[in-house]
Amino acid sequence: MIKMKSCESCLVYGTDNRPLSRARVEISPDDTIRMFFSNYKLRAVRFKTVVDFYDKQKGLIRTYCELVLRRNSMATSVSEPWMADCTLIDVYEAVQRQKDLRETVRIVINGTTDTGEFFSGTIQNISAGGIFVVTSLPMKVGTKFRFEHAFEGELCEVKAKVLRGKGVAGGGFGYGCQFYGLTNEAETAIRKFVFQRQLNRQKQR
Repeated sequence: MIKMKSCESCLVYGTDNRPLSRARVEISPDDTIRMFFSNYKLRAVRFKTVVDFYDKQKGLIRTYCELVLRRNSMATSVSEPWMADCTLIDVYEAVQRQKDLRETVRIVINGTTDTGEFFSGTIQNISAGGIFVVTSLPMKVGTKFRFEHAFEGELCEVKAKVLRGKGVAGGGFGYGCQFYGLTNEAETAIRKFVFQRQLNRQKQR
């Protein structure tokens, strides 16, 4: 069974396989998993369901767990109104950081380089680690830029650095870029976006 090393958040699904709620995750030294929910619209229940854990070292880990959801008994020291004890039953799939898969997309962005140049571009593929973007702006290797985009409904500020570039058919330039300095929220949203597209593609096969 895979062990999570650096997990701080997760997405819990309901028994209807739809996202139920995000949760903050605490893992004790003996691997006990506890979740804390800011969502007030929950109820005390024991159930088995799918949980996506976002681990900084292991990547996104899709699991099957048993949760015992109850009102937060640690309310004096922890602000979330609900908590859950989580027992890991099975691991369905783990997308490790070093094995991130790229998904073909078409996302139009408006970016700003670290020198203050504005540009429009189209992201043609994306992974949890970076993007390939096409734009008319010539950029050198090492150029840093930022843009905003709503991944999975969450508006994120994304920072990226050009690793390589080439000319593309029809004019313009294509750049392979690596993310850097992402917040935990942005990294989680991007990883979930990519992973969900992979799952949807697999279901269509």
